[in-house]
Amino acid sequence: MDISEQLGVKAFDEVQSIICVQPHPDDNEVGAAGTIRQLAENGCRVCFVTVTDGRYGTRDSDVSPEVLIQKRRQEREQSGRYLGVNRQYELGFEDCGDYTERAVMQALLPILRLEKPEMVMTVDPWLPYEAHPDHYKTGRAVAAAVLASGHTFRPEAGPPHPMHQVAFYATSYPNTYNDITAYWEKKLTALLLHKSQFENEEWEGLSLYLADQAQKWYSQLQSIHNDYGAPHQGYAEAFKVLATQQLHFFPEALYS
Repeated sequence: MDISEQLGVKAFDEVQSIICVQPHPDDNEVGAAGTIRQLAENGCRVCFVTVTDGRYGTRDSDVSPEVLIQKRRQEREQSGRYLGVNRQYELGFEDCGDYTERAVMQALLPILRLEKPEMVMTVDPWLPYEAHPDHYKTGRAVAAAVLASGHTFRPEAGPPHPMHQVAFYATSYPNTYNDITAYWEKKLTALLLHKSQFENEEWEGLSLYLADQAQKWYSQLQSIHNDYGAPHQGYAEAFKVLATQQLHFFPEALYS
């Protein structure tokens, strides 16, 4: 039995409720849209939490921040409905703003204690070379909130409720690969509902990169399970899944 089993980490198909916390309105789709749609179809309750308003997600100086905020909210809501998301929360921090990790952590706590998810998902803040402050601040804030939720910290945020596990996407240290071959086209559809981000000349190159990455992860999944009789071509999403205990004073977490 490996450490994940000893700590009670559940497989995705066993999870009945999840909160997916994203820095910007489209990050959950980029990192995990196939898995999210799969979870929703399997009856899992899915909530999205979006940390920033995405106001600077454009190179078009003619688009005002106020207009883009509203457009990206509409895109997020439409994509969320398509993926089967049950509820969405906005924290409202300014895109690329000078907010702190602690502020995000404190804003997350009442949501975690209210929703009581079996799993929390977010970006991996320890991705090497990640230079976007919204990404590393969000990931670290989520990890801190997952730890804090089960303790008496900030009683005004609700009674303590322990979180059991966290899944990081956009990770360089995956330990879990989820087959999304049947959901690949749905992932692309969800992404393209974010027209302000992906309806442009960069989409062809990005979609090819995402496909290549997902095919490599599928190959990794096959090799782990020695499932060489499975279809040669497929798609997977990759995650670093950790039990909450592995988020503190746990040197072996990197290798779990």
